[in-house]
Amino acid sequence: MSLGKYIGAGAGWFLGGPIGGLIGYYIGKSFFSEVNDQQKAYEISLLILSSLVIKADGKVLKSELEFVRVFFTKTFGNQKSDQYFKVFNKLNKASFESKLRPICLQLNSNLQHSERIEIVHFLFGIAAADNEVHQSEINLIAKIADYLNVNKYDLDSIKAMFVRSKSNTNIDYCFQILEINKEATDDEVKKAYRKMCLKFHPDKLQGVSVDIKKLAEEKFIAVKDAYERIIKTRK
Repeated sequence: MSLGKYIGAGAGWFLGGPIGGLIGYYIGKSFFSEVNDQQKAYEISLLILSSLVIKADGKVLKSELEFVRVFFTKTFGNQKSDQYFKVFNKLNKASFESKLRPICLQLNSNLQHSERIEIVHFLFGIAAADNEVHQSEINLIAKIADYLNVNKYDLDSIKAMFVRSKSNTNIDYCFQILEINKEATDDEVKKAYRKMCLKFHPDKLQGVSVDIKKLAEEKFIAVKDAYERIIKTRK
């Protein structure tokens, strides 16, 4: 199907490239009205990548979809989540795994680093919606993070917010969130905390909806909680 009929004058970056192809074929340009189009495009990109993550283990269970619906409702509210879940279901029936890298490269070229970090956070939220993050999902999110130029330290920090290794103690994940090792001094812990607060602060996200900023606050809170837990154990 030609993209020509879907791309109008002054269309945003998201109506071109592989993302534009998916929007044109599965969603249609009527979804966009030039009001908050950039915010919608960002969220549609989240849905596109989420549909790949949920299929990472080769199957999509009805129970998993219900957890995703709950996650959408919590994140976007009832009206918006209903609309997005319909889009999500259409994408789930599609096969575009081969477009993963081009999709990520398009996002990488048009989004700020903080917005790309939030994509990784969102995808882990989707993976953890059923209270269990599978290794296949972790592997795919790691690949997406790599394509988005999100480094391993930031990936592991966000991963630690959702995945607890059985070999870790209750406090180990806190050091992973702050991107430091357990031997770090108190001053190094404090310095890392301040650095992560700046990196993960919701105000760094520009051009995204209030819903995404609220979701991003979870990273900020997780950093604060990790810091407080470490300090408490050292008293």
